Amino acid sequence: MQKHWYLQQIDLFKGIPDQEIMSIAKKMIEKKCAKKEMIYMPNEANNSIYVLKKGEITLYNSHAGKRLIIEVLKPGSIFGNISFHEGKTTHFAEASQDSCFCIFSIEDFTAIIHSKPELMIKFLQLMSEKMQSYEKRLKGGLFDAKEKILQQLDIFLEEQKRSNMLSKLFSVKSKMTHDHLAELTGLSRETVTRAINDLKKAGINIPW
Repeated sequence: MQKHWYLQQIDLFKGIPDQEIMSIAKKMIEKKCAKKEMIYMPNEANNSIYVLKKGEITLYNSHAGKRLIIEVLKPGSIFGNISFHEGKTTHFAEASQDSCFCIFSIEDFTAIIHSKPELMIKFLQLMSEKMQSYEKRLKGGLFDAKEKILQQLDIFLEEQKRSNMLSKLFSVKSKMTHDHLAELTGLSRETVTRAINDLKKAGINIPW
């Protein structure tokens, strides 16, 4: 499938005429990466914006050998240097599945959204939703173990509702393991397992 078709499935570019989408697509560089391949790491100079076409990308931080997941990205997601100024990355971006993504330079991406006010508004809306999601997770840090698991269940169900065409076509379902939940919640694996068992005993349907 052509690059411009992928762009048309992304919320940011929906409704943009074909000719304009094809012009935007010419400014992208396509890249593939294998599962476990690192896209970027903290303190690297990075002046790129990425659009995920296929697969899954995990953004995370690491401390004392322990990973804490910031976000798990599905096809259609935009990530990278979304601060729009030259600087260094603050987190890891790793392919958690074989993936394919497109790369814009900051200059090209900025010119594109500045050229169409409706794109700027959409972009600000998407960033606002992302900030609300991060805020929700930060508040979750005050929860006990069972509340954190329930919060992840809520996030999981919300993501299922919001999935776009790219997500449905090109996202390979990842099995949610207790280790992965531990990285998402900041809990130990043992605590996650105990909390899930307690919730199941209480009659709550936990799919993991």
